Amino acid sequence: MASPVRLAASEAGFVRAVARRTWRFFETFVAPEDNNLPPDNFQEEPHRGAAHRTSPTNIGLALTANLAAYDFGYLSTRGVIDRMSATLQAMDKLPRYRGHFYNWYDTRTLEPPRPMYVSTVDSGNLAGHLITLTAGLHEMAGHE
Repeated sequence: MASPVRLAASEAGFVRAVARRTWRFFETFVAPEDNNLPPDNFQEEPHRGAAHRTSPTNIGLALTANLAAYDFGYLSTRGVIDRMSATLQAMDKLPRYRGHFYNWYDTRTLEPPRPMYVSTVDSGNLAGHLITLTAGLHEMAGHE
């Protein structure tokens, strides 16, 4: 087994700064006005703002971002539970094809745009995020 990597103070500072900026995206945009679903992107220049569409990959990443925010000290246990519950409740409302999530959804209406299709890549990414989420929540429970 390899020894843990030790970062220099400047490297650790850089990682923490990137982590905080990344969390700010989820903290800002995974919000009630978009049904607590993450936008696919935010465009600053030219200013177009947040794209009001999401995918299973984006949703899975937003869910696991809550765990990372907890690990970095940006969210409390209650914050993780509240944010994840809101996103999971929105997911429960999303139309599906034979139980599978479609590739895209409008975050405001929760409707998939046409043409509607299921992406095996996005479905696999979501499954991987949910497996990670399960392990992370079990670890969190052990810390409480």
